[in-house]
Amino acid sequence: MPSKNVELEHLKSADVVVDRPTRAGQELPMPKRSLWQLFPRWHRVAKRWFVSEERWMACGFVGFLVAASLGTTWMYVHISYVQRNLETALAEKEQDSFYKAIMSFVVIIIIAAPLFVVTEYVEARLTLEWRRWLTRDLMGMYFANSAYFRLHQTPEAELDNPDQRICEDVPAFVDASTVLCMGLLRKVFNIVGFAGVLWSISPKLVFILLTYCTVGTWLTATAFGKRLMQLDFRLLQKAGDLRFSLLRTRENAESIAFYHGEKRESAQATGRLDGLIVTSRLKLLWRAGLALWSNCYTYATILMPYLLTAPAYFQGDLQFGVITQVGFAFRRIETALNYLVDKLPAISGLAAETERLDVLFTLLQMHSHPPKGDVIQRSPDMDAGMLLQRLTVLTPGHERALCQMLDVQLLEGQSLLIVGPSGCGKSSLLRAISGLWTSGSGRVHTPSDSNCFFLPQKPFMPLGSLRDQLLFPSGDWTTPLGRGRKGLMVGDHELEKLLDAVCLPGLMDRLGGLDVELEFAHVLSQGEQQRVAFLRLLLHQPKLAFLDEATGALDTPTESALYRLLQQQCHTYISIGHRKELIAYHTHVLMFNKSATPEFMTAADYQQRHM
Repeated sequence: MPSKNVELEHLKSADVVVDRPTRAGQELPMPKRSLWQLFPRWHRVAKRWFVSEERWMACGFVGFLVAASLGTTWMYVHISYVQRNLETALAEKEQDSFYKAIMSFVVIIIIAAPLFVVTEYVEARLTLEWRRWLTRDLMGMYFANSAYFRLHQTPEAELDNPDQRICEDVPAFVDASTVLCMGLLRKVFNIVGFAGVLWSISPKLVFILLTYCTVGTWLTATAFGKRLMQLDFRLLQKAGDLRFSLLRTRENAESIAFYHGEKRESAQATGRLDGLIVTSRLKLLWRAGLALWSNCYTYATILMPYLLTAPAYFQGDLQFGVITQVGFAFRRIETALNYLVDKLPAISGLAAETERLDVLFTLLQMHSHPPKGDVIQRSPDMDAGMLLQRLTVLTPGHERALCQMLDVQLLEGQSLLIVGPSGCGKSSLLRAISGLWTSGSGRVHTPSDSNCFFLPQKPFMPLGSLRDQLLFPSGDWTTPLGRGRKGLMVGDHELEKLLDAVCLPGLMDRLGGLDVELEFAHVLSQGEQQRVAFLRLLLHQPKLAFLDEATGALDTPTESALYRLLQQQCHTYISIGHRKELIAYHTHVLMFNKSATPEFMTAADYQQRHM
């Protein structure tokens, strides 16, 4: 695996935007590389499926499509000869030759009709299976080693809208790649096949056509390709920013409503929409310019085969059918050589999607594996308790140290309260202990991950039933295809008793039972959500628990009741809190102050000195 520094250098050299959603109206920097320079990045993304465990399926689809393209080209070449004979027979009024050509055409149709249908189906299956694998690959990396969290903890390489890249850029990338690659392959076969036809008539025709189309393709790609690619990239990012803004409004609807902040949010979303529209209008102008150039360029080629063959026909050196065949072959080759010109809008869109996916893959490869080198080392090798050895925690950009050379040992049965002013690094220390934050040095010894449990200040309410909320992150889960696992199994009566214990009596009856599915993040208050999270902790009975102001929304009597339960169920736990009443439920205190060296002491010593 490449080192983090190497990956970041790769991102810096990409000349591509990898930042957070931009402010409304803010001009976005765009990729500076040309279409041709993007091929290595496209290849890096595209080849993943073809070297994976499903490579035989991928290669099988491609092999069939290559063979079908060869067959299609052979039929088109054969059609040119049939059409030549047909036109000559009509011009010379040879009835037998005419009907013979008709029968040959019927045979071709009988072969071509099923071949085209099967080819279209296989190409659609290739696109579907490629999209399925690439999306699963990205999602696997996205969730591995909490990469979805770590992506936003690296200021040098924070990227915009990873959800859009997975859900929208992947299918667009796969669709465009399949259509363009298979189309290009067929055009190459057409060039080879029909170049032979033209060569047999006049080698001069081949040279004229190749020169004309090559120059036209180069001029078009140079004049329009780079600019269209840049505009497509900007459109993708602006569309993602607009969706992100609306999603944030939905997720924080209550807070915005209390602030009466809808005018600001509306103005911000409208500004993002205006930016999207301005860029879309600019792209329409460039597309219109490309269409004007392409039409003039294409229509100019209609006369060329007639101008080149008419003198020989008037002199009696060519049959009439040959002129038709030359025109047919000329159009096939001209279309093939101008394929990149005709598909330039699709290619520019693919280039933008390639940039975004390549950056996402690079960042996920950097974050989806345990970091190596000069980072905090975590060893889940203890049966109980916790040990911090010379722990130094730095901010992700290494701008400052939150704590330095910290040594703390908690034995089984001991508990720790972390106190200090807001913003001093208390939550960051918990992230470092749990393995979410690796910037720094030193070593952390804890029980295994399955024996640790973390309660954030704002609990996560997953989609599903009330039972799913209580059992999270364990319980039963299934995929849309039915595959899943059996997790923590708890009876209804036991869950009801636990709800009573965490001061949520009657919650089941009020909501409609354990199997009711609601938007619990909005149905339950923050205090109720914190009590549900406490129930999860009691249910899993970890050997080490972390509570990051996990009772901040509760009144003091309820908080005391929950901590008494915690003392009975979990002998070793670490809390962050501001209320002085929490001291009574902890054996030790770690006090953050203005320096980067927190003080570790017993709860009794802390009470004597500070209370």
